[in-house]
Amino acid sequence: MTAEKIVIKWLIGEAKSSDPWFYTYDFETRVPMYGRLAHGKMHTASTYSRVFRKIRENNVLKNYGLTLEEVKHKDNEKVKGWKVVKDS
Repeated sequence: MTAEKIVIKWLIGEAKSSDPWFYTYDFETRVPMYGRLAHGKMHTASTYSRVFRKIRENNVLKNYGLTLEEVKHKDNEKVKGWKVVKDS
């Protein structure tokens, strides 16, 4: 399974969760663990981050009925966060 498919599956799962938002530091920790445990694939956090940027830039999530909205961190404005929203 490619890093892109792993990120997309993780984002789909996030959209279904009760807390569909995450911050960059969450992403860099949780996605490599998800890829290893759920799919038996090892990629670096940097690889997943590059793939995530590509997914955002190319609006790939629209194909899955999802959109990403940027959110602000409550304590640190410099930390980027994202909310995964299901399109209506």
